[in-house]
Amino acid sequence: MDKKFLPLIISTAAASFMVNLDTYIINVSIPAIANDLNVSKADISWVVMSYNLMVVSLLLICGKLADRIGLKKLFVSGFVIFTASSLFCALSQNLSQLIVSRIVQGFGASILYAMPQAMIGKFMPKEERGKGFGYSASAAALGIMLGSPISGLLTGLLSWHWIFLINVPLGIAIIALNLSNNSLVESKIKLSKENFDLTGSFLSFFAILGLTFWLNRLNSVGFMNPAMTSILIVSLFLLIYFIYHCQKNSNALLDINLLKNKYFSCANSAMFLISGFLAGNNFIMPFYLSEIKHLSEFKIGLLFIIYSASYMTFSLIYGKISKKYLPAKVSFLASFASALSIIFFIVNIHNSNLVYTVMFFVLLGLSFSFFITSNNNYIMQQAKNNNEGAVAGLHRMTGRFGMLFGVVILEFLFSYAQKNDLNGFILSYCGGCVICLFATIFSYICINKQKNRT
Repeated sequence: MDKKFLPLIISTAAASFMVNLDTYIINVSIPAIANDLNVSKADISWVVMSYNLMVVSLLLICGKLADRIGLKKLFVSGFVIFTASSLFCALSQNLSQLIVSRIVQGFGASILYAMPQAMIGKFMPKEERGKGFGYSASAAALGIMLGSPISGLLTGLLSWHWIFLINVPLGIAIIALNLSNNSLVESKIKLSKENFDLTGSFLSFFAILGLTFWLNRLNSVGFMNPAMTSILIVSLFLLIYFIYHCQKNSNALLDINLLKNKYFSCANSAMFLISGFLAGNNFIMPFYLSEIKHLSEFKIGLLFIIYSASYMTFSLIYGKISKKYLPAKVSFLASFASALSIIFFIVNIHNSNLVYTVMFFVLLGLSFSFFITSNNNYIMQQAKNNNEGAVAGLHRMTGRFGMLFGVVILEFLFSYAQKNDLNGFILSYCGGCVICLFATIFSYICINKQKNRT
């Protein structure tokens, strides 16, 4: 790999690491923050909710904005916003200050979440992109793996403020690296001379914000809650009007032609489904390990570390072999492997031997890492006419929505389980297997496209 891409690899990996670390690092510290700020559980939940809502709601806007002003400029700006807001989170003395800081941090995180995929897709040669996506995915898994342990360590030894401060030196270092790196030169972008789609931005932001909030609260308040139903109706209306607006405007926030592209839509749908099972599994599996396997929190944590380590390792392996295999074919095989892994788990769900559970975690790490990295690679091959940011933003948003839907669906299936009853777990994982099989079908459709290109 050309050394000129090293700063890009480091920066995109750092972005993936920081966003995922920050997503998971706060979970363990929430009780300590609530006690220190003297607020209720309901109020402190907004510290997490505000961040997640902003990340998802701004992805489309950030993607389009990157194509307008330049990917590198927005990427560096994302690090500045995320780093500065992390400092303000650490300095917060009350709940209001912390929530406002988390909202701004979510804005920065939305940029850092979308831009690695766009940056790799734009600046790296096609044959080298797999390595970039592999390093980025591996760094993301590392952030997830270290989030909870670091949170517990810093909160226990120092205070919860330090979980945000650790972002600051890394953020400053990456900003300095990018400002000193002149190897990435962007061509003139036609969109820079056109008016930004403010109407579309407004419609998409509030539509996605409402839908995200509704999905987050759905299982806790129920389908028939009047307030939540109202939010759903308004959000769907805004979404429909947003799509209509994009069809009528050539410079709209969302390029409708992307959705009309069968292969892009199939790859995107596959990501939606796989992300759904990934998030659903992360929600349900701890209950299985605790209620059925009777494992301690420590052992459960070790199993998830094994999963993250497996994900990291196989992501790096994909980067090394990506030149040899079509991304669409790898996505197909990986999604099919995930379905087979679930079948393996269901068959051995009654087995008391923990080895089978460990094997399941390793198999999931293998299949998910290969799928996500290859799917990212394939999606960015569909980008053209300097729209890498828009493509990455839409793709990332699809994945995040998939996570929300996956948790809702698998939690619904899981609700049929009684304590120490396997039926709910079996039903949930049967549903997960169906989800992965549909992802396999969508991934298979994309193979013909790549065969025709080669």
